[in-house]
Amino acid sequence: MMKKKILYAEDDGDMLDIVSEFMQFEDYEVITDNGKTIQKKLEQHEIGLILLDENLSWGWGSDLCRALRGNKETADIPVVLISALKDVDEIAEECGANAYIRKPFDIYDVIDVVNLHYRSQ
Repeated sequence: MMKKKILYAEDDGDMLDIVSEFMQFEDYEVITDNGKTIQKKLEQHEIGLILLDENLSWGWGSDLCRALRGNKETADIPVVLISALKDVDEIAEECGANAYIRKPFDIYDVIDVVNLHYRSQ
């Protein structure tokens, strides 16, 4: 069986490693990206969910989320916004994300949210 693939846009390497490792135990393959080449990764892989860090070193995850929503090719892919900002709930709603995760997070919360929103092909 093919592993379920999620795309994780985050530019903190430690965070990428932790989340990728835990998601592998749940039978997800994590494709990582710094947020700049998301479109390319989406063309190369069958992605069922995108984890998007809000505070990327070069820009905002919510802007990426809006771009994904505005493109008919990617509009239906579930997006989960991750942020330490206290108004992440409002930011997620405004950009069209399906859900949000507040940092610092419990890895099991991430797993639950991914399982809940993952789009089966």
